[in-house]
Amino acid sequence: MTQRRFSAGVGRATITPPLTVPHAGWGAQTHVYPDGIETDLWVTVLLLDDGTERAAFVDLDLVVINREETAAIAAAVAEAAGIPPQQVRVSVTHNHTGPPPSRWDWLDGTDALRRYYASLPEFAAGAARMARLDVRPARIGVGSGQSRVAVNRREIAPDGRIVAGVNFAGTIDPEVFVLRIDVADGHPLAVVVGYTMHPTTAGPTFRRITADWPGHMKRTVERLTGATCVFAQGATGNVGPGVDSYTDDADAIRRLGTLVGYEAARVHLEMRVPPVKPVHERVWESGAPLGKWTTRPVAVPEPIVRSRVTTLRLPLRPQPPVPDAEAKLVAAQQALRALVERGAPAPEIEAATFVTKRANMTVTRARTYGGRAEDPVELHLLRVGPAVLAAITCEPFAEIALAIKARSPFPHTWFGGYIGGWGGYIPIAEEYPRGGYEVETSPFTPEAAARVVDGTVAALQEFYDATGGSEGVQR
Repeated sequence: MTQRRFSAGVGRATITPPLTVPHAGWGAQTHVYPDGIETDLWVTVLLLDDGTERAAFVDLDLVVINREETAAIAAAVAEAAGIPPQQVRVSVTHNHTGPPPSRWDWLDGTDALRRYYASLPEFAAGAARMARLDVRPARIGVGSGQSRVAVNRREIAPDGRIVAGVNFAGTIDPEVFVLRIDVADGHPLAVVVGYTMHPTTAGPTFRRITADWPGHMKRTVERLTGATCVFAQGATGNVGPGVDSYTDDADAIRRLGTLVGYEAARVHLEMRVPPVKPVHERVWESGAPLGKWTTRPVAVPEPIVRSRVTTLRLPLRPQPPVPDAEAKLVAAQQALRALVERGAPAPEIEAATFVTKRANMTVTRARTYGGRAEDPVELHLLRVGPAVLAAITCEPFAEIALAIKARSPFPHTWFGGYIGGWGGYIPIAEEYPRGGYEVETSPFTPEAAARVVDGTVAALQEFYDATGGSEGVQR
């Protein structure tokens, strides 16, 4: 009988769009196209294989991809990697300062935007082929640290409104999750880093393409460890970069990414892969008697790789009729275009762009959720030895992740959103009476958060039991 052996490979492609593709998606921005590039955008593919099952983790430096685009990327990566599409996890960093989502309507450039998104499956497939050619026997280590650069963003503004700003007293998830992957000879191969913070450091007046702080976090980790970094965004629905939010200062973007990257690199470098135990070797006479110690490797089982996709049925709010929503969008677009064509002052264009964006979002919700009581939200589970990475298609609040991690049967659990498409915010029930952007734009009822927690914990327990429980777990 052949002994099972863990292996991994990683590949990457640059997906920075040309400057003829519309930029960002802020309601307050007055520009349509970017003026330059601060950092390139990447698609990174990590392949994990335990000799029985292979899974792919796809990480894109983008804000949103819809379900159809996700399916196309998953199919292309699956073909290149030689695996079924359901074993491909497609995630975005939720970077707000690359191209806007393909279905958002702006003044012009929509054809170029759609062509850009249509090209992504080939770029992802190329990265997957690179990863497949790179697959080598490997070993893992899992750990975590903490970073408190993130700040809750549910701020009570001076006028009493709840805004997406700075709430120093609010909940965050400070964990920095680190899954280290080395090749069998000990050299670094890849590292998965999870952290919970909206990539909204760059704001409406930032006119260059950037991967925001996750891009600089990856570059910091790679510089310090030599491993290719893959990012797993957390439950960041109510968490942002604090006072550094919405800036046009590139130094602030780099600073936040570097700080998170330093903590991830510290955790990575403190791990010993494989684990070792200290052993007193001898007293070495050298003028002073020297206590000479050494280390010996600790035997651990080969990590298993398993992936699973299930659904959580979340309750929906009523939506306006599609024709009414579409009529308001057309009116908003016409008003915005008229302002631009006559060279209206920037504040007027900002205000009209905000109205257009909100109208566009309402149309999307009406088309997607109208007439239904529940939505089947995708939950993706990826087990790598003692760790599990769980994520849903939505933007959950940080409290949801904290509750799931506290109840998970796995020794190491990471939970977040932004995989498999996009499904809107999931606030906790206590926040609905306060209102605010996340609550107002959510398609879900206040009961949705509890369903996510209970449903995910139940799925994790079943997944843990079905994949061998403590097999592949170092305790």
